[in-house]
Amino acid sequence: MASRIAPRLVLTMFTHSRCQLCVTAKEALEIVRQRVPFEMKEVDIRQPGNEKWFEEYKFDVPVIHANDEFLLWHRVNVDDTVAKLQEIIKNAAREPSDKDDDL
Repeated sequence: MASRIAPRLVLTMFTHSRCQLCVTAKEALEIVRQRVPFEMKEVDIRQPGNEKWFEEYKFDVPVIHANDEFLLWHRVNVDDTVAKLQEIIKNAAREPSDKDDDL
């Protein structure tokens, strides 16, 4: 019987250097991380190569994606975000992995 590995959770914050809401969001996400572990990546939408994200989110940062899917924007409510991330993990654990197809 194969054991299931806990689903990997990666949050991506789309931000830029002059975003005060992003500072507040990061602080809230650190509280969330104490309850639901995740990796965090940041994408500065004003950096070269991120033009797609600049056009998409220039008026909306911070924007947070979880595993490359939109999660939230502007403000992070800790309890709501914890609930959403727990739901993502629960749903990911139900989905068969690609490795199951190889058996």
